[in-house]
Amino acid sequence: MNSFLDLLTHFPGLVPSVLMGALLVFWLLAIAGVLDFDSFGPHFDTDVDLPEHGGGEHSEAPETLMALGLDKLPFSIVISGIVFFWWLLTLLAVALAWKWIPLPAWIAGSLILVAALVVAVPLAAKALRPLKPLFVVHVSAKQESVLGKACKILTLSVDEKFGQAEVTVGSGAPLNVRVWAETPNTLTKGSSALIIDLDPKSGRYRVEAYEAS
Repeated sequence: MNSFLDLLTHFPGLVPSVLMGALLVFWLLAIAGVLDFDSFGPHFDTDVDLPEHGGGEHSEAPETLMALGLDKLPFSIVISGIVFFWWLLTLLAVALAWKWIPLPAWIAGSLILVAALVVAVPLAAKALRPLKPLFVVHVSAKQESVLGKACKILTLSVDEKFGQAEVTVGSGAPLNVRVWAETPNTLTKGSSALIIDLDPKSGRYRVEAYEAS
């Protein structure tokens, strides 16, 4: 296994490469506003100020994530970080140590995958921990400070289960909040909307189209 293409298309490098490809597609769609990056996987809230968040699709973060300091990060970002380091370490191990492992290919490959994953988790945790402050505000903003505010839609569409919007509270930095709206509606990326209610089960804010004066 000498070429980069060989590393990507042969076991064991193929396994994390497939996951990396799927995550790249996911993030491209999220950037384009087709998918909600915060809708992937479970949502873990800790030290949440909003009483309405107690339940629904949010739950307490597992002790493992809390121990690694990743409990306040979106699940999609945590998985992306772990898979990236798993992919990188696997390719490096195959390129540098493959010929020195005197074992059948499937055993050597499996050992490399397990070892790379074990090392990837703490590396990802160390790299992602500085991002935690960027996401704390998503769940700590008080309900009364957001309701009644105008916001700008960030996703290509908004329905009962999907949507992201940007809202400014006071003189602070804009907040990204998870929103929903009844369909059909005219909301699309860049549209103005008004936050009118909070769904206590999902933790999403209900919005309606709004023409700013």
